[in-house]
Amino acid sequence: MALDEPTEDLEKLESNGIEVYIEPKLKSFLGQYGTIKIDFINHPSGSGFTIRAGDPGGDCGSCRGTC
Repeated sequence: MALDEPTEDLEKLESNGIEVYIEPKLKSFLGQYGTIKIDFINHPSGSGFTIRAGDPGGDCGSCRGTC
């Protein structure tokens, strides 16, 4: 999805002042596995966004991007 595409059929999620849009079916599917977490990480091998469903053993946000 491009940043300028319509969001009429998408559901808005908001956390810490950041808004994202997701298809309701995808949200429902991922929600079966627990909380949906989107995080930006900085790592020596590269930086970028991660999307996780469920709790694989901790909250990456607490490690300040060094996961």
